[in-house]
Amino acid sequence: MIGRSLRHDLGRARRGLRRRLERAHVPPTPREGRSAGFREDPHERFWWHRLAATDYVPALYANLREDEWAVMEGWFAETGRRGRIAEINVPAMALVSGLIAGNGIRRVVQLGHYYGYSALLLGFALRATGVDGPSLVTVDLDRAASDFTLKWIRAARLADTVHVLTGDSTDPALPALARERLGGPPEIVLVDSSHAYAHTLRELDLWAPQLAPNALLLLHDASVFAQGFDPTGAGGVRRAVDEWLAANPAWSGMTLNGAVAPGADGDALVYKDACGLAILQRRAS
Repeated sequence: MIGRSLRHDLGRARRGLRRRLERAHVPPTPREGRSAGFREDPHERFWWHRLAATDYVPALYANLREDEWAVMEGWFAETGRRGRIAEINVPAMALVSGLIAGNGIRRVVQLGHYYGYSALLLGFALRATGVDGPSLVTVDLDRAASDFTLKWIRAARLADTVHVLTGDSTDPALPALARERLGGPPEIVLVDSSHAYAHTLRELDLWAPQLAPNALLLLHDASVFAQGFDPTGAGGVRRAVDEWLAANPAWSGMTLNGAVAPGADGDALVYKDACGLAILQRRAS
């Protein structure tokens, strides 16, 4: 009797779910192709897709609407032709997008967008939360990169969500402008700009005081391996983060893959980003 009743309840629940889905006109599952072909592409920008455990379309791409993925396909094609390839990687972008999607984050500042990969994906993540109005202020020193990014932001119909600026991320006027555009202090600041030790320290000193308690500062390229990205050879983001945290006890922090050195086996890493990601949080007062 119990088994028969359970089967009856399950069958009724399934039928009810089918009817609700039909009434809601749920869109079809995103086509399986999407980024799957990247696994066969030998270009270094697609290294993540060739790892042993990543023979699938990551949620970062699978969850995009069809029109959003079409934008990304066009973006990959044009940046490939132009040779403008230096975007943040899938593990880091998936983590940041997940923070937005899972926590209803509405105010984000990005320091360093280069040719727009991360600005597009952050914009898509913010739009999916139902934001109305500017939610991402993104700045880069390179005028050509900003112009290109803005072109694709408009193509993605994200101009109401993403505000693209050209300038130095340590400009003292920027925090007030960002606060005005966002309607409040940033909840996340993502730093992926010069990777230079002294410049990163100035970014931390400028932006950290603008953030409310519990807000997050995320800095990409914070590993031993990524210290080689510092054009000044002074220790890069890793050294800046270590010294800044030691001098600012109101902040706590950790660095994913901070100790990863050149030559590391990506397949052996749990967090697959050898470049490392520092996660800093302002303690609640």
